Amino acid sequence: MEELSIKDYIRRELSPGEQKITLDFVNYLEERSLGFYKDDCGCWKDKIYYWVTLKDRCVCFIAIKDPDEKENSWTVWSDDIDTNQPVCEEVKEYAWHCVDHCINCGSCGGGRRKNVFDREFDDVCGCTFRIDDPDAKALAFLKTMVDMRIKAINGSEK
Repeated sequence: MEELSIKDYIRRELSPGEQKITLDFVNYLEERSLGFYKDDCGCWKDKIYYWVTLKDRCVCFIAIKDPDEKENSWTVWSDDIDTNQPVCEEVKEYAWHCVDHCINCGSCGGGRRKNVFDREFDDVCGCTFRIDDPDAKALAFLKTMVDMRIKAINGSEK
């Protein structure tokens, strides 16, 4: 049986309003030539969970209708973002709101102390940011984070 694409899952699983924002984000990722890998191993088996990659390196993760998190329709996690890059105050403040605080799920070993755009946090998970059910404001932030991660990946290969 042919595997569904991330867009197929979005159209099948999300409401029309959620689809609009989610497809906007996926189109943004595709425009940057990022790849989508559906992970169905281990704890992600039988879930709709995608790694978004550039040059075989992770940019972010997307989950759609995770049965373990029924309160969320879709979630985006950043990879471990370098937050030493310059950004405006509005991005910083939004970023602080989206820090992925460790809840001891086992994926990061208990969180760590991290400076996120000039503010210290004691319990940052392995993914710096997490956004559940992103809205238009969150979408703008996600695009900024994706661009920062692309810049970091491309810069590390020079």
